[in-house]
Amino acid sequence: MSRDLATLITIGKRAFEEKDFFRAEKLLREAIEGGANYADIQYILGLIYHQWGKLLQAVEHFEKALALNPEYTEVLLSLSITLNDMGRYEEAKAVYRRASVSVDRAGDPAKGSLFRGKIANLHAELGELYLALGQYEDAIGEYRKALTVAPEYPDLRIRMAVALREAGRPADGLAEVTRVLASHPGSIQAMIQQGILLYLSGKKEDARLAWEKALYRDPTNKLVQLYLNTLDREIAAP
Repeated sequence: MSRDLATLITIGKRAFEEKDFFRAEKLLREAIEGGANYADIQYILGLIYHQWGKLLQAVEHFEKALALNPEYTEVLLSLSITLNDMGRYEEAKAVYRRASVSVDRAGDPAKGSLFRGKIANLHAELGELYLALGQYEDAIGEYRKALTVAPEYPDLRIRMAVALREAGRPADGLAEVTRVLASHPGSIQAMIQQGILLYLSGKKEDARLAWEKALYRDPTNKLVQLYLNTLDREIAAP
């Protein structure tokens, strides 16, 4: 590689790091035209186009990067997220499965931890989508996958509890929030969900206790105040 081409790549990457995307795109495209068809350059161009909302072009460059390096985990994750943004959910799932396999094969604990978190979040995003569509069992399945990858994330377990609640399985949801509170006793969101699930199970006084604990920790929480006021009105009604 010539000195001029190396300089072009270096300046282009620096422009990207400085979020000067227009300059970075121009320089890196010039580098490719000059013969520097490298996976990391294609990856950066894909990120730039994703940032601009040009998703088809982003996919094109991510796929070019993978053609050069099929186990480039960052590219696999970025491609899966882009496909998900485009509504191509089955393709997105297939790609992040490849990313998961790539991480396992790499055997780098620090890198594995980072990418497992990204994969878990992608499962969670799909779970949110299924939940919004009313496909509760699909949502639960995605949250289970997320928790398999990152069991230490309490917010994932709380989302799982919400999906179980919506699926008409309050007892299972309660078991999930109980697990969260065992490891994170100060979690206000877990206390709120615990109260809702207890209320739906007919245990109104236990629900009150859960909500009062949440309100004690967050006295200005309007949602908890609403739940408690509603409960008071129900008890006061003849």
